[in-house]
Amino acid sequence: MARKKMESENMKVVYAHTDSLYVPVPSIEKAQEVREILNTHIQENVFPNLMELDDHPMDLEFEKYYSVLGVGATRNRNAGFINWKDGVHLQEPEFVCTGFTLKRIAESNIGKEVQKTALEMWINQKTEEEIISYVRDMYDKVRTGQVEKTDLIKRSRVKENRLKVKCSNLRCRKIYGVDYIRGLLSVLSTADCENDSCRKKLKNCTTVEGKRPAFGGGFAGVLYYNEHVNKKDKLDDSFYHMKCDFKIGQPQTYTNWNGDEKKAGYIAVRNIEELNEYEPDWLFLSQSEVLKKVRPIFDAMNWELSNITKDVKQQTLDEWF
Repeated sequence: MARKKMESENMKVVYAHTDSLYVPVPSIEKAQEVREILNTHIQENVFPNLMELDDHPMDLEFEKYYSVLGVGATRNRNAGFINWKDGVHLQEPEFVCTGFTLKRIAESNIGKEVQKTALEMWINQKTEEEIISYVRDMYDKVRTGQVEKTDLIKRSRVKENRLKVKCSNLRCRKIYGVDYIRGLLSVLSTADCENDSCRKKLKNCTTVEGKRPAFGGGFAGVLYYNEHVNKKDKLDDSFYHMKCDFKIGQPQTYTNWNGDEKKAGYIAVRNIEELNEYEPDWLFLSQSEVLKKVRPIFDAMNWELSNITKDVKQQTLDEWF
């Protein structure tokens, strides 16, 4: 409704969400006028105040004025600088973004830095070459281990029931700790539920919520830690984790929840100092903490992500000709 009204007023809606409209306007004063136009239209033609309330129940607000805005290729993903918010002029432009991982506390420092810097360059209309140059530099630094290991660490926590599974028999639903059940199944893979009235196979257990159990990423690191690093004081709360290349002499596998042996790829620890003896998987991390973080920008602009990993000294066949 609001969008159609804007378009009828020859105003382009560059982005719309459930409760938001983004419209290019030349000034804050013009934005106030747009709000009045929309409210008049909605209150008189769409949702008339039939109950004659003192305040109309439908009232659009003018929340932010962006000096520049970049819109991603998927919904709910945008970034920009605002200089007016909730009726107040800001002394310095404020960077804001929606739908990007840099807002997550659990992300690594490098991942946040790369995404924020690339976004700021993008919305400041830096060229494709400039952005690729920055991202390639960060990609090469991570790939070759020229960054601090601590800047690649992520943080997470064990939520209630995350390290538990339950019998899949709806009449039983006996709860097992993951460390207990994987120890049992690693010895006897055909083990049955320990409830005398239930003979369901333990390998058919589900999560407490009824889903198929899965322990990837940091939680695979938790299983590794609890099995190989500290069996007495196991991780059951907050922890740090990182993708690793395990050295000779370090256990190369861990026992999954179902008793199967899996190749180790992650380490989780209680204290950052415990990571000193582990080598980061630099190549994997250069992709996950650099390439993956800028992919939304490259997708929005139809840029080739392969331009970052391509050797700048290597010419394509077309360039050679």
